[in-house]
Amino acid sequence: MTAPVTHSLVKALRSVPDFASLDDRTLVRIVGASTNLFWRAGALVFEKGSSSEGLWIVLSGKVRIFDVEDGEEVDVSTVEPGNSFGELSLLLRTTHTKNAQAVEDTELMVVPEESFEELLDDNPNLAAVFQRRVRERNLVRGEVTESD
Repeated sequence: MTAPVTHSLVKALRSVPDFASLDDRTLVRIVGASTNLFWRAGALVFEKGSSSEGLWIVLSGKVRIFDVEDGEEVDVSTVEPGNSFGELSLLLRTTHTKNAQAVEDTELMVVPEESFEELLDDNPNLAAVFQRRVRERNLVRGEVTESD
């Protein structure tokens, strides 16, 4: 039996609940396909209406997901280390429906759309997790539909 990979980004991915069941080889593939980016506190990660680029995984810091209603910012959620965001627009092939902003200095891993799709194709259980999340969010918010 081989020892688990000790690369820091593989360890970080292993701590992401959605990816915890993936083997080291798959995690290394994700790391190889991804990019790590840094945002200063207050910087926008993406804006509502912008194109979806990939799955965002918080490695450190926090990201605020918010909308603007009647000129006022309305918080939707806060994403902390070990969690991901952006999958809704990826899976529905839409633009982002909310804004994302670094709450504090934040490091994010971005898994590009093509790599994310390959990951889901190769891991049906993981695909089911993300599809279930999309269905749940659509039921709660009732605002996102699949693009034609």
